[in-house]
Amino acid sequence: MSIWSLRDIKHDLSDKQQHRNTWRIAAPMLLSNMTVPLVGLVDSAVMGHLPEPYHLAAVGLGAALFTFIVWTMGFLRMITTGLVAQAYGAGNHYDIRQWLYLSSILALSVALITLVFNPWIIDAILWWVDGSREVEQGVLTYWNTRIWGLPFTLLNAVMIGWFIGMQNARIPFVMLLIINLCNVVLDLVFVLGLGMTVEGVAIASVISEILGFIYAAICLKKLLSEHPITEKLQLAWLKLRRLLGLNGDLLLRTLSLELVFFTVHARGAELGNEVMAVNAVLLNFLLVISNGLDGFANAVEAQVGRALGRNKWQDFRASVNVGGFWSIVTSVLFCVVFLLFTETFIGWITDIEAVRQQAEPYHIYIILIPLVAIWGFWLDGIFIGASAIKTMRNSMILAVFIGFVPLYFLTKDFGNHGLWWAFIAFLGMRAITSFWFLRRGILTGDYIPLEKISLYVRSR
Repeated sequence: MSIWSLRDIKHDLSDKQQHRNTWRIAAPMLLSNMTVPLVGLVDSAVMGHLPEPYHLAAVGLGAALFTFIVWTMGFLRMITTGLVAQAYGAGNHYDIRQWLYLSSILALSVALITLVFNPWIIDAILWWVDGSREVEQGVLTYWNTRIWGLPFTLLNAVMIGWFIGMQNARIPFVMLLIINLCNVVLDLVFVLGLGMTVEGVAIASVISEILGFIYAAICLKKLLSEHPITEKLQLAWLKLRRLLGLNGDLLLRTLSLELVFFTVHARGAELGNEVMAVNAVLLNFLLVISNGLDGFANAVEAQVGRALGRNKWQDFRASVNVGGFWSIVTSVLFCVVFLLFTETFIGWITDIEAVRQQAEPYHIYIILIPLVAIWGFWLDGIFIGASAIKTMRNSMILAVFIGFVPLYFLTKDFGNHGLWWAFIAFLGMRAITSFWFLRRGILTGDYIPLEKISLYVRSR
């Protein structure tokens, strides 16, 4: 009995409604995700036009530290999406609300703990920065201002996950657009208009997050009214424990990924300033690719979760196939764009001739990366929608310690080229292990009960 044949793939790809459903979520998320790198560029450009270079260094380091905290807490968005999408598919209005309630409590708890331990976090920052007194002071000014927006940043992550789980990507699109555009405008007002420096950039970010939260809260109230409940929401300890367990698994997965990026930065620093600059440019391109591919991963998350909530094998399979098709198309487009314009893009980022010449032999890696990275994003979308977070964790850990670490040590004599070979091996191993875990999960009925699949196959 074949449960997933070439004929099935052709059938799913011919379903125009499935394509429309995918694009309805992917398009706004793709556009909003692509504005994220723009904000960082504007922050840097505004600081880069001030006479003292330490302002630019302080904002770069401070933003990187804050982003690390937020990225580590990314489970708040991903876990919420999968659980809410399943509740939405099952038509369970109570769980739709309760997962929002529990995730919001967790987000506020994380923010409160971070604020309580902030004095010790500051000590760790001072130990880590190891820069001039001006840079250290600028980083602390940025951090101590930006940290007060953390509750809104984490709540926004929860609400974005909730809206995507509810198959609504328009609200997150507008929400992120408000946050990012307001941040750009307020940067210009506070720094160029009012003469502020690092503190102005941080205040702009906090206000932007608050404005995004206000818009999301207004939309949330309206959408919740369409899913009324008669019972009073309660703090369900079993569900909270499940939420904490899923979040713990995703945290381990994220820390494993951070280990790879930290190693790329650290090894680049060992190889010299020019190599470090080249790697920074390539990682900026990787950020653009990641945000682009994430749009279709978001669509897969939402649709897979809904299909599992309805317990429909055909919907699950179609969501995977159509989402995968457009993910592949997008990765090929990225590949072609970087093949044609990598040198031009590097010229936009830096006019330092030594860095541009040093980067030339590494163009091939950024051209190839979209074709290798796409599988991990697409398959992670399936696992998030299915709340198969342990699978994501195991796949990432295997990719790091079987793909990246061995090749990193074996290719050390090849310098920075060896580092990027190890990085591509990591992406490839992530794809292989994820495919294996997905196939095993389908065959053991982890996603859809085998009897449901058998009944569908026999009825065709």
